[in-house]
Amino acid sequence: MQVEPLGWGAASGVDIQVLLIDVASHIEKFLRDPVTGTVQVRPAPSDDWTPRSHLRSSEREPFRIQLTARDKLWAKFSYQFSHEFCHLLSEYERIEGGPNNWFHEAICELASVFTLRQMAEQWPEYPPYPNWADYAVALSNYADELLSREERQLAPGMTLATWLLQEEESLRGDRYQRAKNAVVSYRLLPIFEATPTGWNTIRSMPASSAVFRDYLTDWWLRVNPRDKPFVSNIIQLFEG
Repeated sequence: MQVEPLGWGAASGVDIQVLLIDVASHIEKFLRDPVTGTVQVRPAPSDDWTPRSHLRSSEREPFRIQLTARDKLWAKFSYQFSHEFCHLLSEYERIEGGPNNWFHEAICELASVFTLRQMAEQWPEYPPYPNWADYAVALSNYADELLSREERQLAPGMTLATWLLQEEESLRGDRYQRAKNAVVSYRLLPIFEATPTGWNTIRSMPASSAVFRDYLTDWWLRVNPRDKPFVSNIIQLFEG
């Protein structure tokens, strides 16, 4: 990983690199095949103030990520980078632009909260630096605040299946509806936390424009046989 040394406010590029390596490790440790290629991280420029993974024109190019986090807001850095790291994991150029990419955005939002919770659990004993151990509380609080946002909850008595019937057309038209994406993310979080090897399935997400029910079936057909029960659990959640 290569982190731009300057432009991060009060935070040093060295500390950010140490942090982001730790962030990625909480997903990478569950992968059967490691992420290959160089990851370059820079501060978002003033004319593009959005966390972003830039599309590559070939696999020989490095992955380029920009973040808007500044200073020593480690929770915000972790939240943004884990989302973008999930894009790299999916080989995002392959699936870019399809109407089901809202689901990929939901999975990347899930990656952010999953990683924050993993870090909060492990940092008290295994922080990147010894003096960062107490920051585990801030990581946990940040994840809890995201999970509790009212606009990211299902209405009382509503199932995810019913919700999707109402929202699928809207989601297919605009993948960047963050609150709606998070409704899905947070329902999937327990499945990923129970079976974190499920992160291996992200590499098999299809570039499909089918209706979401058929998209999920296509995904199930593509994954490694050992991961089929994991995807089946997700399918059951959307059918319930």
